[in-house]
Amino acid sequence: MNEIPLFDNFYKNEVLKELFRKNSKLENFHNGLNLDRINEKFLNNRDLNESQRKILFNVIQQQYQQLGEDSPTSLNLIKNKGTFTITTGHQLCVFGGPQYFIHKIISIIKTAYNLKKRFKDKNFIPVFWMASEDHDFKEISELHLFNKTLKVEKEDSIEVGKLKSELFLPILNELKEIFKNDHRFNFLESIFSNALSYNSWSEATRYWINQIFKKENLIILDADDKRLKKIFSPIIIKELKDQFVFNCVSKTNEEIINNGFQPKISPRKLNLFYLDKSKRTRIIFENDCFIIDKKSFTYTELEQEVTQFPEKFSPNVLMRPIYQEKLLPNIIYIGGPSEITYWTQLKNTFDKVNINFPVLLLRDHFLWLDQKSIKKWKSFGFSIKDLSANPDTLIKTYLSKTTKDLDFSNENKLLEELKSQLETKSNSIDVTLIPAVEATMKSVSNNLQKVQNKLLQAIKRKEEQKLNQINKISSLVHQNGILKERSQSFIPSFIQNSSNYLNKLINASNPESNSIKLID
Repeated sequence: MNEIPLFDNFYKNEVLKELFRKNSKLENFHNGLNLDRINEKFLNNRDLNESQRKILFNVIQQQYQQLGEDSPTSLNLIKNKGTFTITTGHQLCVFGGPQYFIHKIISIIKTAYNLKKRFKDKNFIPVFWMASEDHDFKEISELHLFNKTLKVEKEDSIEVGKLKSELFLPILNELKEIFKNDHRFNFLESIFSNALSYNSWSEATRYWINQIFKKENLIILDADDKRLKKIFSPIIIKELKDQFVFNCVSKTNEEIINNGFQPKISPRKLNLFYLDKSKRTRIIFENDCFIIDKKSFTYTELEQEVTQFPEKFSPNVLMRPIYQEKLLPNIIYIGGPSEITYWTQLKNTFDKVNINFPVLLLRDHFLWLDQKSIKKWKSFGFSIKDLSANPDTLIKTYLSKTTKDLDFSNENKLLEELKSQLETKSNSIDVTLIPAVEATMKSVSNNLQKVQNKLLQAIKRKEEQKLNQINKISSLVHQNGILKERSQSFIPSFIQNSSNYLNKLINASNPESNSIKLID
């Protein structure tokens, strides 16, 4: 299988790059970045008690029952000690949003499979954590495919999981129009249509993900539940009382800066939202008061509110990982580049509340590129690694290899020699002539550059077909330095590969390799 190193051109984040280069300056900010960290002692420290496992089981089972769907067979295992989770999470993007939504799930499935081979007496369950409480509608509202952008508009701060599913019907109708003559879309059309029959967007998202990954024993969790928030309530109260996230992350950020890096996120004084009638409002702490939507509360009032209604409190981006790890018997979190970076800001925060910090793995990356295109690419004299380069640079490289007419080094050298000779003569005859010589030679140099550019354009016209092919193949991998999997929908690749789609991804997956896998 062909692979492209991930950190060559695509990710410039220095913290991320140095993490996976095992920079000793960052070793105190994580608890392992590969599966070698997992051993019996590590697992034993992360086992949940029986009562919490039972609550987890009941919540998840009920969520599937509300869909009228059978729970994954792996769910029964979560009641047992010796069962652990590998987790990823994402916003509830419309019908998956960009491809990497699917790739994150593939990563946890493959990692669970690999760990089961190593620890045959243990069980490992892939868990997809739905970001149902998020209220950034714009992040979930667009779908990109075939140079089209399908989107819906809505101005609101409502939890996206509570949105009415029917809101996204226009996007499904557009998809049906795009694929009206392609019977291969029938399977997805049926799934998406059934999904929109459910009331909430959280239920709809759970349904279609479950239909696609039904054979992979994936558990899909919506943590927006009173029983789960009750488990987390002591930490919510601690955040209200001590603002421990702000204090711990601020200290960590100082350490990161002192080590020569920039932290991803600056913490807020208080890292909680308040949920009321599905509206998500930031809780602001100032002058020893808590302000929610212009109303002021004392600590005692909010403490009582947490005790009675824990479901009304929602963690922000820095609190959510703590909530997740408090609930689950989790040993690995698999995230994208930004996620892994801000997780490294949280280790001290986890230690403060005595919650185990998981191993962090970077999600896997995939691109669909057929063998014919790869063969054509190599015929231009390029390597697989060159697929990550800027296409303009590649075109210049190709043209310089295919013709010597592009090499103007001799002409430029002669011009410099002529300039030097004229300046020397002018200096010996009349020094006041030197500015005129310089101006004349600058004009000659500019005109020579224009001639060179015209010759370059002439060569490009002769090689136009091949240059178009270089651009086309490069665009299948990235555009403007952004990987296609970060923008384009999984739907075209899914229908082209049908039942082989998941198998190809799972077989190719290896999150530890930190590379982009090219799949035919």
